[in-house]
Amino acid sequence: MKEAMGVSATRAKVISSNIANVNTANYKAKRVVFENQLADAKQNLNLATTNKRHISSGSTDDSYITTNNDTSVTRNGNNVDLDVEMADQATNSLYYNSLVSQLNGRLQTMGYVVEH
Repeated sequence: MKEAMGVSATRAKVISSNIANVNTANYKAKRVVFENQLADAKQNLNLATTNKRHISSGSTDDSYITTNNDTSVTRNGNNVDLDVEMADQATNSLYYNSLVSQLNGRLQTMGYVVEH
């Protein structure tokens, strides 16, 4: 969950950067493609742990960020589509909020277990 929240935060930064550069000449929109890398990683998953509850938290980095050089939306070479960015921002916000809700639920459950 920590990794997913980190990637969602990275995605929010990338989307914000795209929106901020909507009028910048020759700026190319960037995307976070975590899901593709996650699917690839699942295929080759070999975890070495000392306890079945221990899992590496991993880290988010720039390897998830790609640049779309294939298209141009405007005559100045910029390919940021504001409508797409706004939709992506709304989707990412809902995703992040659902992760926070899941985490809060887990914390409440742990708190209940500790109290009783």
